[in-house]
Amino acid sequence: MSHICFIQGDWLNPTVWEKFERHFKACGYACSILSLPVSGEQGWHQVLHGKDARFSPLKCLVDFYAIQIAGFSTPPILIGHAMGGLIVQLLLDRGLGLAGVAIASRPPQRVSPGFHSILQILTARVERRQGMRFLRMTPAQFFCRVAYPGSRPSAAPLYEQLVGRVPQTLMITAALGVGGRLLFTQERGPLLLISAGDDRMVASSVVLANYFYQRRSLAPTDYIAFPGHGHLLIVQPGWECVADRIIEWLQQQLGWF
Repeated sequence: MSHICFIQGDWLNPTVWEKFERHFKACGYACSILSLPVSGEQGWHQVLHGKDARFSPLKCLVDFYAIQIAGFSTPPILIGHAMGGLIVQLLLDRGLGLAGVAIASRPPQRVSPGFHSILQILTARVERRQGMRFLRMTPAQFFCRVAYPGSRPSAAPLYEQLVGRVPQTLMITAALGVGGRLLFTQERGPLLLISAGDDRMVASSVVLANYFYQRRSLAPTDYIAFPGHGHLLIVQPGWECVADRIIEWLQQQLGWF
């Protein structure tokens, strides 16, 4: 049985994967949601202030997930959203994972993150917890940038359920590309990059540029755009279509169900 690991991204809690997890399990896949060692600010502190805290926050985060993935008996399929999508790319670049899917992914070094992503970092509310500076988006920012094109009444419960705090240093350094360099030195698995046509956090043009950059690798690299979808395409109406296209792609690339 093939195993899928969903990787936590930025701003949003791991519960964002619950619909995908149920859907993939119903289709015969074993699933795990990889997240911080404990939830919230304490989890971020443990990962980013460990023994390797001298490295960039993004590298510390990728190392954390690499250790978890190395513990599987067989290489899993990696699926990530936003920052999680960038982590999938960096793990594949290390030769980890059977295949990878990066959804509305933040880009690696040498690909511009785009105006929307930078604006969200600069305008988010700064809070100090666990001796670190965290960013938290307001409900208005969530409705305008993340939950778009959904309606405010339908997005309000999602804000309370999904939105968390994210380390300021992680977001800034990742936007600058620090710790996000692809080396293209390892033979990696197939990669699918997915964009949302109405994404106000990670523009589809950013994901497309990311796709062209990833084509430097000799490994299979594909791109699928979903017009009319926003950044939350993994939970908003139509998410089943996104999940089914991923399953179809996996069957094509790996040759089994």
